[in-house]
Amino acid sequence: MPANSRNPEISVSDLLLYINCPRRVYFVSRGFELFPEINASRLERMLLKELSLTFPDIVRECSLNADNLCKELETAFLHACEDLPLMFPAEFACIEKEVLEEGKARARAKIPEIAANLFRGLEEYGKDPMLEALTPVKTEPFLSSEKLNLKGVPSKLVCFEGMTVPSIMKPGNCPIQGVWASDRMHAASLALLLEAEAGGEVPFAFVEYVSFGLLRKVTIRSSDRREVLKICRRVEKIKAGFMPEKKEEKFCSDCTFSEHCVSNSSLMSKFF
Repeated sequence: MPANSRNPEISVSDLLLYINCPRRVYFVSRGFELFPEINASRLERMLLKELSLTFPDIVRECSLNADNLCKELETAFLHACEDLPLMFPAEFACIEKEVLEEGKARARAKIPEIAANLFRGLEEYGKDPMLEALTPVKTEPFLSSEKLNLKGVPSKLVCFEGMTVPSIMKPGNCPIQGVWASDRMHAASLALLLEAEAGGEVPFAFVEYVSFGLLRKVTIRSSDRREVLKICRRVEKIKAGFMPEKKEEKFCSDCTFSEHCVSNSSLMSKFF
């Protein structure tokens, strides 16, 4: 009997919600909206992600000069501002002008730092390796595995050193070194899916911190795989109806689901 006939189907996005807060999985799986509206912060992230898709073309065509990179990024950013409302018409129809301008200003302010870091990466690693790591062979491919009872969509697949590996674009903050623990889990879950679809080991992945123009290579460890499989089983239980215990976190007051989230405890919830 297929796994999906026994357990609720889960996605990589469910795993990321769980890492952030297990209760978010519960609410989203029951139809609550995670992002009810676009605010300035979300718009900033959307613009920077769209801008990052132009990095390969800019790096390929631009001379190795930080000023030139900055100018090309400025031009690409203006195109992103024009294109995004056409790509998400329903969402943009509801955005107030002040929010729109604030989001654009916040994203545009990141361009000099992005240009500087891209230029530093080109100097340190070389143009060809950077292009390999940035250039998609597939953009947002759908991956799924019946055995894992999991599905997901990496930002892109890239071919680096002869291997096809997942790459994820993250528009949030960037750690000084390495990647955030949640991003490691994100990368590992996509590596498992790619292995299930294509066969063969996927030993590493990339995390692209698009707000900073920084690219980080992540080695996929056995402990990462173990943690992903453990979270998958916990998410299945939540989607089947189990309500995890409420945990008070610093971001609770800003959570979309705060008004629906009430305290409860049970012996089973201690395992979440």
